[in-house]
Amino acid sequence: MKNFEKLKFFLLKPVSKKQIILIFLFLIFFSFLFLSLKTQKTFVVSNKETEKLFKEKKETKNPSPFSGIYCKDNKKRAIGVIFAQYPQTIPLSGISEADLVVEWPVAERGGVTRLLGIFQCNQPKEVGSIRSIRPYIVDIAFGFDSVLVSWGGASSAIKRVENLKIDWLDGRVNPAGAFFRKSSKMPPHNGFASFSGIWQAMEKLNIRKENNFEGYKFLKLTEVKNKLVDQVININYYYPVKYIYDKKTGNYLRYWNGREFLDFLTKKQVFAKNVVLLKTEITTISPGVADAKIIGQGQAKIYQMGEIIEAIWKKDSPSGKLYFLDKEGKEIKFVPGPIWIEIVDEF
Repeated sequence: MKNFEKLKFFLLKPVSKKQIILIFLFLIFFSFLFLSLKTQKTFVVSNKETEKLFKEKKETKNPSPFSGIYCKDNKKRAIGVIFAQYPQTIPLSGISEADLVVEWPVAERGGVTRLLGIFQCNQPKEVGSIRSIRPYIVDIAFGFDSVLVSWGGASSAIKRVENLKIDWLDGRVNPAGAFFRKSSKMPPHNGFASFSGIWQAMEKLNIRKENNFEGYKFLKLTEVKNKLVDQVININYYYPVKYIYDKKTGNYLRYWNGREFLDFLTKKQVFAKNVVLLKTEITTISPGVADAKIIGQGQAKIYQMGEIIEAIWKKDSPSGKLYFLDKEGKEIKFVPGPIWIEIVDEF
């Protein structure tokens, strides 16, 4: 009874203005603290991709020299596969697992393009549709120290391979049965290869398996700050290419000829973390055979994290690295993840 009387006295006791203010400030403080913790928790849970990258960073200190992310074996040699891009070949098999991709006009400026996919960390069960090479893409593949994989090539490109003594697997020869034809596609769009067959062919031909490419420089994960902006990149090839920036993930989602660019194996849309527009002179040296100035230097634009970086590309020799430099001549750091390089003759 006495306790009840004490409680009654406390509740009915008049409250001063000072006490009301203190109680009000106390409630505001704890409300703000609660909302801050809730917001922070939502951010961490929703950013699954960054969380995954941080986890991988703890697992290894051996990033890919091509993409800057976790690589089980970043010492092994990269494979450079030539992909065709026609309505009959889309969607392509395995392209989403490339560490780096170069898109290049095959016959003329602004024309149909093919892809050079550089694979080191990932090895999809199959890659294709595979088509022929052109001279200047031989120089680019050589600079990445990759084993070149194609289905034949223009005579000028084959001569270039022979002169440079590049390691090349040709589908027409089909060493170790690495290449095969798919009955579900019409020739010449039905050429594919398996990665197990590619490595068996390399073993048979005694091709070096260790990587000598020095690699690119990459931002630390704590330096990756995605801008909350809208950004679209349009490239006017014969089959138009578009990248739409996703501000939530920092991914540049790829579109080809007005549609989402999917991987046949994963059924998912292909994306880049970095999109590079490399501007250079593109000419036609014979019917169906384009060439581009790739030894030298020129202008470039790098898209990453919603930003645009004005850059300079530089390549001193066929075997030399393709550099991307800022205005002070320092090498630009990429966001860890896939790099897509687009060869164009105008911005």
